[in-house]
Amino acid sequence: MKKALFFLFIFISIVASAQDSTGSHHGSVKVQKKGTLHSVLYDDVNFRLVCRDTYGNINDTAVVSFNLNVTVRGLAYSEESAGCFISKQMQQRLSRQDGVVVLMFSNIKAKDRNGKIVSFPDFKAQSGKAREGDNY
Repeated sequence: MKKALFFLFIFISIVASAQDSTGSHHGSVKVQKKGTLHSVLYDDVNFRLVCRDTYGNINDTAVVSFNLNVTVRGLAYSEESAGCFISKQMQQRLSRQDGVVVLMFSNIKAKDRNGKIVSFPDFKAQSGKAREGDNY
């Protein structure tokens, strides 16, 4: 009788642990679709350009170079950047603004997942906050 109860206890514990769904996903595979680069976006929090692929995934290291033109308080600035970030000096200028500034990006080059350089069309982006009297 004791042996039968012992084996019944072992059997129940094995069956109960086999049906446990507490979140251990050992051996599962997560597949993320990746496609060709689709567009370029301006990240005004980190002062950089990022690429988006055809599935909507963000690739933050794809941009290789770009040109930036901006007018800050009536002074025009232009710079060529290698990489995806705006220069530190321009970041300081843009972070101190109390109005909306229009950034004009041109000559944008990015590297796709195969290592091929892709060109993107020019685009404009706004940065900063509108003041109370501005109608933006």
